[in-house]
Amino acid sequence: MATVRVPTALRTFTAGASDVDVTGATVRDVLAELDGKHPGIAAKILDGSGAVRPFIRIYVGPDDIGSLAGLDTPVAARDEISIIPAIAGG
Repeated sequence: MATVRVPTALRTFTAGASDVDVTGATVRDVLAELDGKHPGIAAKILDGSGAVRPFIRIYVGPDDIGSLAGLDTPVAARDEISIIPAIAGG
């Protein structure tokens, strides 16, 4: 199983869990299973067309999926998927 690291802002969907174990062949599959376990979380990560929201970055291990195959990036059983919201400030 892969592990999704959930940012603090989305932990209300996971009952406070910072890590959720999921299975899936791609990031898209992993997010679908994550949403199946924790309904509503995918709507905060993906827009209405199913694309990753512009202020969210998703990493498989150390690699941003934007520089890989996007949501079709393969996921191995022991991969760590990190969801990182943008941080703004000034």
